[in-house]
Amino acid sequence: MPEENSTMKLTVNGVEHEIEVSPQAKLADLLRHDLGLTGTKIGCGDGQCGSCVVLVDGRPVRSCIFPVRKTAGKQVLTVEGRGASWGDPDELHPLQKAFIDHGTVQCGFCTPGLLMAAAGLWNKVVASSQTEVTDSEIKRALARNACRCTGYSSVLRAVRSAIHEHWTGEPLAPIEIETLDPLRVIGHSFPRPDAADKVTGSAKFTDDYAFPGMLYGATLRAAHPHARILSIDASGALRLPGVHDVLTHRDVPGRNRHGLVFHDWPVLCDDKVRYLGDAVAVLAADSPEIAAEAVKLIDVGYEPLPVVASAEQARQADASIVHEEWETGNLLEHIKVRLGDIEQGFAEADVVVEREYRTPTYDHMFMEPECSSGVPAGYDSDHRKLTVYVGSQIPYADRDQVAAALGLPEQDVRVIGTLIGGGFGGKEDIMGQIHAALLAQATGQPVKILYDRAESLLAHPKRHA
Repeated sequence: MPEENSTMKLTVNGVEHEIEVSPQAKLADLLRHDLGLTGTKIGCGDGQCGSCVVLVDGRPVRSCIFPVRKTAGKQVLTVEGRGASWGDPDELHPLQKAFIDHGTVQCGFCTPGLLMAAAGLWNKVVASSQTEVTDSEIKRALARNACRCTGYSSVLRAVRSAIHEHWTGEPLAPIEIETLDPLRVIGHSFPRPDAADKVTGSAKFTDDYAFPGMLYGATLRAAHPHARILSIDASGALRLPGVHDVLTHRDVPGRNRHGLVFHDWPVLCDDKVRYLGDAVAVLAADSPEIAAEAVKLIDVGYEPLPVVASAEQARQADASIVHEEWETGNLLEHIKVRLGDIEQGFAEADVVVEREYRTPTYDHMFMEPECSSGVPAGYDSDHRKLTVYVGSQIPYADRDQVAAALGLPEQDVRVIGTLIGGGFGGKEDIMGQIHAALLAQATGQPVKILYDRAESLLAHPKRHA
């Protein structure tokens, strides 16, 4: 027999709560969804990246995997808490201030986790009257907190500075950059305008937004790397209680192709699938759990086709044609680069090295999972237009592609670019923007689509290059 929900008490940021929890409930979900404390971030969801670190009775824990039941009767501290001096932009804790002064705050997604892990070290150092802290001690304390932006040097300086200020009253001086007079801005270090929001947990990334009546989306992706689509039957998913709608290519009212340069990427596949991340159907449901279960109930008939696994294979005479609508077969474009006299350059070179190099697949490794939320036009006074919330590096291009897919004028679509928890070129493509907009328009309710790391990597074909 499954365990039943139980009622328990815990104190979060000095406020006592009595809540009903399930045996499987994790602390991060309680903080974010039940208490609205979205300063605690969920990156990997597996307790590895450290973005979700909070303090339980003064000890750092990874809240995305920490059972809520273990907090019964205990004190939980998040980046929004820590009394009057933690979370108030006008009265920052020395750690928060040092993170700003030493340039530690960049994209900001991992900042709350780093701060709370550092706060655990702070508690230990202050309690033991230790007046200095070494880089080795800081590294041990933050060893499981990943940060993609800073390179960690500024993190070490910030923690040392905060502890130094606690005992001496003076912080360590930030690194100075020499510049030329009379320049007042260029060549000087300035705090980010949003740094205070990021160190106090009030900065909002896409997944931090919630709307009344919000539904949750999920995507059915291709079961084969290359196959003809023979049929799509969504009746099983539609019968599942809690499912509001299932959309296929037949439900795309506008152009069923998107792309920044060439419009060759299906919004929802119609003729065939071309890689394992291709989207075949999307749906909206009352919860992420129902959405995930419903995706499994969509039945797609496939005729597998020969797989084209590399650029070299694609150029072979007998290779299967991936995009049959291209007049040039598997050749998208041939770009010739000619500069200078190559033969002369070789003849005059002291050393000529000729070798074939191959590189493995790399991910952009941003900390924030990709997320998109669509809000239908007329939903409330703040959303008179169809609106998409997304942490995108190219929101205007997103707007153009959403409008084209939905068959709307561009001025009828609004894309709100939220804070980006790292991008590095990886958030320059359509991921869930069009799907969230389609589902919001179809259901008349806000729809959020959140992807884990594996699906995010799978869905972007350019990340396989």
